[in-house]
Amino acid sequence: MPAGIEITNADHTAAEIRALARKCKNRAEARRLEAIARVMEGVESRAEIARWAKVDRQTLCDWVNRYNAEGPAGLKNKPGRGRPSRLSEVQRIEVGRWLDEGPQDGVPAWTVGLIRDGIKDVFDIAMSREAVRCLMRALGFRRLSPRPLHPKADPEAQEKFRSDFSAVAIASLPEGTDPASVDVWFQDEGRLGQKGMLTRVWARRGSRPRVPRDYRYGYCYLFSAICPESGMSAGHVCDRANTDEMNRHLVGIAAAVPQGRHALVVLDGAGWHRSKSLEIPDNVSRLRLPPYSPELNPVETVFRFLKQSNFANQVFATAEVVKDRVEEVCNDFARTPGRIASLGKRSWAKLVTTPTAQPVQHASPGV
Repeated sequence: MPAGIEITNADHTAAEIRALARKCKNRAEARRLEAIARVMEGVESRAEIARWAKVDRQTLCDWVNRYNAEGPAGLKNKPGRGRPSRLSEVQRIEVGRWLDEGPQDGVPAWTVGLIRDGIKDVFDIAMSREAVRCLMRALGFRRLSPRPLHPKADPEAQEKFRSDFSAVAIASLPEGTDPASVDVWFQDEGRLGQKGMLTRVWARRGSRPRVPRDYRYGYCYLFSAICPESGMSAGHVCDRANTDEMNRHLVGIAAAVPQGRHALVVLDGAGWHRSKSLEIPDNVSRLRLPPYSPELNPVETVFRFLKQSNFANQVFATAEVVKDRVEEVCNDFARTPGRIASLGKRSWAKLVTTPTAQPVQHASPGV
């Protein structure tokens, strides 16, 4: 190998450098690492390696010098110099605090214009809209869809439910039930009908795409329960939501629970969930969510996924067609335990004792 391109840093072997290149997510850095590995192997000439890396030989020599001086860290991308921020670090932190706390005085949401005006008023620094957008992104903020919060919801109660879930869940079990034999299920019901929903579609920038939407009111109800840890599900489609249908649903859940296991069903406070006429199977217990807390129930996420994937931007001839489609979609969903787990798992929804893994079993939605 010609002088000036020898590897003097012996901290890594060529195989180790190549392994780092495979793990590197930045393509430019991975290419530099691979070039260094080839130099270490000494099989190819400097011109051949430079040609492979699509750089000149001097650039390859610079990479070797950077590696010799700093190791793999010396091959990382150097931050661009660019124009320095007009705001100091203290001022940037203050702007971040504004965004975290949200606007005041009845303003519904921050806009780029409001942030720009605030910077001008507080710091007497004029910035363009594009500069403010870049600042907000640099601070880690993105324009996201907010999650609705009911005026009567209690965030403290929701957080306490998450943090104390294991203790509360075990306390709600029948006396003598072994927590190790308990599977956590989540239950809810949703209404699906002819009056569908719209979802995003790919279209050219600046256009306003049009999709069909029905405004008729035929609908059906879907009672659904999922066990994210095992990937099991149970449910059925019906014309109304009441205590009789809830009893039917509980029977379906009980039938889906493996032999020797117990289902702890987490649900909201709907009237038919707590009716005195409910007939609770022996292998099923209930645990009620805090009031107005749909965000704690992953079945809401399942319903949103099913609606967006199968019912948005469509028109159905009759309510019976909708019902048939719901049955078909739910049966298909019940056969995808991986998706059930992906949509439904919550890190806080576990008992202290981890249940023994059971073979995955699938329960038809009962249709």
